[in-house]
Amino acid sequence: MPSTKLTAAIWTPSGRGAVATIGVRGDMHLLSDRLADLFRAASGRSLREMAQQQIHFGRWGRDSVEDVVVCRTGSQACEIHCHGGDAAVRRILNDLRNVGCEVVGWQSQCETDVEHADALSRATTLRAAGWIAAQAGRMQQAMTEMTALVANGQTEQAAARANEILAWANFGRHLTQPWEVVLAGRPNVGKSSLINALVGFERSIVFDEPGTTRDVVTAETALDGWAIRLSDTAGQRGSSNELEAAGIARAREAFASADARLLLIDISEPPHGDDRRLLAEWPDSIVVAHKADLPNAWGESLPSGAIRVSSLQRTGLGELSSAIVSRLIPELPTDQTVIPLTEQHVLELRHGV
Repeated sequence: MPSTKLTAAIWTPSGRGAVATIGVRGDMHLLSDRLADLFRAASGRSLREMAQQQIHFGRWGRDSVEDVVVCRTGSQACEIHCHGGDAAVRRILNDLRNVGCEVVGWQSQCETDVEHADALSRATTLRAAGWIAAQAGRMQQAMTEMTALVANGQTEQAAARANEILAWANFGRHLTQPWEVVLAGRPNVGKSSLINALVGFERSIVFDEPGTTRDVVTAETALDGWAIRLSDTAGQRGSSNELEAAGIARAREAFASADARLLLIDISEPPHGDDRRLLAEWPDSIVVAHKADLPNAWGESLPSGAIRVSSLQRTGLGELSSAIVSRLIPELPTDQTVIPLTEQHVLELRHGV
């Protein structure tokens, strides 16, 4: 029997998108009766007369009118597609509330694993979405298997399985949030220019004066299908200027917590004491030999493995991008790997361990 309860939820992100989708669940005959003077299909059919999976254009409203497209997607489900602006969505939701629909979050209408669907909705890229989609049902099955192991007294095997899954927690976390890549180097080595070159537009401020960047400036892009947030930090040098010193302190914090670090050196100038200090302090950084279009003043002092890049001539960017991705994701999971997608997954696994 169809439920007499009617619910409505927004299924598209808030904002000024071209089209918004509102899902309604419950007794479609009841909804049809209640919408009789609100929704008028161009075909003349009422909601109860519409065949499933058929699209119907119509008008919504009594006084001022909205153009909408309505489709019955199931025996107890329909979708209302309207203009993506917040005003149109609020108006239609308010009308649905007035005819007895409870306005809920989209998760309440989800017929699959809510945590999985929520993670999929927050996928940072299409590649990330593919990995998340493949995880449907896997965590629940793994949890069931580990519970059975514990019940049979095989706690060590259950713990080993949990740890095996937890090894991919960082990878899973970054399917829904960007990897943090932070650039550092002494002033005027070209950090802002490099970010602009990697991202492809003038997001950072580029000005030929040491100390221009006094705070952490970010820009997002995708490398090889993975979401990356690049952070341009204050130039690393000793400073008596209180404002600049504060910016340098924030830069060091960001650099220390990054998923990958890019340490830039300007090879058009001889090695500086600050360059040597930074290279010694951050030996695990990807070293970028920047301004490679100019004569190399470092000579034999150039660190082994440094990647020669010219943001001006856009050379070396491919090699640098590959190095960044390899540092962030040195190995991909197999097609059958169970990946934690949420902090709740991680907490449950750790508790089980």
